[in-house]
Amino acid sequence: MAQHRFRLFGNLSFLQSIDKAGILRRLLTEHRVYFSRQGLDIDSLSNDDASARQLLGFFTRPDERMPGNLLRDLYTIDQVADEDGHERIFGEAERLGIDLASIPGDVCAGDFAILVFLEHPKLIKISHEKTIARQVKRYYEYRSRDQRRFGLAEVEAATETSKAALGPWFEQRKRTRKCETFVYQDGDEVRILITHGGLFRADGNITDTLELSRLPWRPQKHDSIIYDTMTGILKVHARLDAERQVYRETLGQALASDPGFFLAGACYTLEPLRSNDGVLTLVDGINAARLTEVVVEVDSTECRQAQFKGNDLSKTVAGCGDTPIPAGEIVRACFAINYTTGGRARNSEVRLPNVADHDRDRDGIINQDFLRANGFVVTGDDADGLVDAA
Repeated sequence: MAQHRFRLFGNLSFLQSIDKAGILRRLLTEHRVYFSRQGLDIDSLSNDDASARQLLGFFTRPDERMPGNLLRDLYTIDQVADEDGHERIFGEAERLGIDLASIPGDVCAGDFAILVFLEHPKLIKISHEKTIARQVKRYYEYRSRDQRRFGLAEVEAATETSKAALGPWFEQRKRTRKCETFVYQDGDEVRILITHGGLFRADGNITDTLELSRLPWRPQKHDSIIYDTMTGILKVHARLDAERQVYRETLGQALASDPGFFLAGACYTLEPLRSNDGVLTLVDGINAARLTEVVVEVDSTECRQAQFKGNDLSKTVAGCGDTPIPAGEIVRACFAINYTTGGRARNSEVRLPNVADHDRDRDGIINQDFLRANGFVVTGDDADGLVDAA
């Protein structure tokens, strides 16, 4: 259990806020026997501080005996039992045509999530999966080999086909065959959340009777894939190179009968920074943009990379400033962007060959427009990425 570290169920103030006697008890009743063996009478739960603290001990103390379905349900609700989750649940309910009128209006966000789960578990699962997918920020991007584009139904079918290959792949690497996927449409993007087992772990543990023991467990891992139905770009979030490669190749095979359909070559180039006369092109939604950091591959005997930071390096990198920037490929650039929505400037980073970091929820479409307008997005179908920028 240690791998889950409940965000809300492991928080005392959250447990104090929910209706333990009237609502949480309904969720836990199915597991009355388990809790009774652990010294907790579900039927005696009340809304006092003592019950909240007793529950906190159960939800934060590792216990390999907790039923798997209880653990799964708690983890699912835990991601959507706050104000943001409340809004997510309502949005998904409207999209799916689910009426939530039976849920009282005078319950806190945590109680609301539990009540909806008891009546519409699928709605909470969908809201949970989308919340997990939205938390991912860094993606590696791969262009399509040709102009073919695929829709939601085709990506769903390809994802299901890919599971047949992914399960054995994970098992071969000692992470179990378990592999679950969740696919949904979000504007022009089709998003895929992949849940699989991580490497086996074991921790030293001290029991309630102060005995030393070994607590074995296997963590869940959540990877994310986005397919852009307009550009054909596949964006993959996964920790390991081998994972990113297997996702890219299995989906390419399933969608286009070609494991190399999504190209391993560069998606981005930063060379236009040297030829734009120090002027960044703005797009709708952006008031101002500054180049605040660049990294250049210099390949000299003294060092391999040179890093430069400043309030605005646009003129300097273009050769119009007083500080010389050495020759070599620009492999990383950071921009401070002021959006028309207001607030402080937010960072946008490009790292060659195929990573763009920014707030995808708020700024995703605008950032991509900005990168294209400045020629940073590579086009063409050359597998090595040796093509002209758009």
